[in-house]
Amino acid sequence: MRLSLGKNKLVRRIGFFVFILVHVLLISILIYGYNSGSCKRELKNYECTDTFCLFKELKIDLPSKIRSQATSLLDNKSIQKRVSINMYLENIYNCAVPNKDGITISTQNINKVAPEIIQYYQKDLCQLLSNSIGLKLFPTDLTLPTSCALLIYEREGDWINWHYDYNYYNGRFFTVLIPLTNDITCTEFQYMDDDKKVHSIQLINNNALLFEGNFLYHRATKLCKGQKRAILSVQYVTDNTMSLVNQMRIKLKDFAYIGKLF
Repeated sequence: MRLSLGKNKLVRRIGFFVFILVHVLLISILIYGYNSGSCKRELKNYECTDTFCLFKELKIDLPSKIRSQATSLLDNKSIQKRVSINMYLENIYNCAVPNKDGITISTQNINKVAPEIIQYYQKDLCQLLSNSIGLKLFPTDLTLPTSCALLIYEREGDWINWHYDYNYYNGRFFTVLIPLTNDITCTEFQYMDDDKKVHSIQLINNNALLFEGNFLYHRATKLCKGQKRAILSVQYVTDNTMSLVNQMRIKLKDFAYIGKLF
């Protein structure tokens, strides 16, 4: 009898420990999600101008040589990196759990095999976008893998869950998505407004998107079987400097993005 009571007491203690552990993990995930931009928040202290407000759709017709070079990279497996972050849970309450599946060709790899794309990103495209929104933009550092990258969705279920882009810079931070493929797919750029209404933007036929991701809650929906989507993703800032702490944090972000710290 005493042995049985002892076992029951041990089981209860283990159950209580598991209960506490699960809740600590859930709370930790929620705290991480809020601070990493996974939780929808109210938009505060954001001022729109006549030329830009959160995002802007643009017609960007890439020069034929640049488009040809970028398209040729889609079949170059040697420079591609698939990153899969699968948490097997998409949402906890009102927060999205970080999930990502897709292929990235980093800035460094593009620069190795197609440097003219990088030059276009740094000069002509930068000037075009600066004129479009009335702000002086600067390309981000080429040591960062996401400054000028190719995003490829080719496997069923490839996507990125809801998130904000964290701004590591002292200035404003912008991302531009330019389509390389023109077929309509299940993978759409979506954003959520303050009323939690979801809107879709089709990135086909030279319809590009410039957005301020640290204020715009967005995702790429899951790809369907037999489809492929490729996007040229470039980043710009109004001030390229960042604190030492953010220099370390951006390295961790790059690991999640391309699976490599340095």
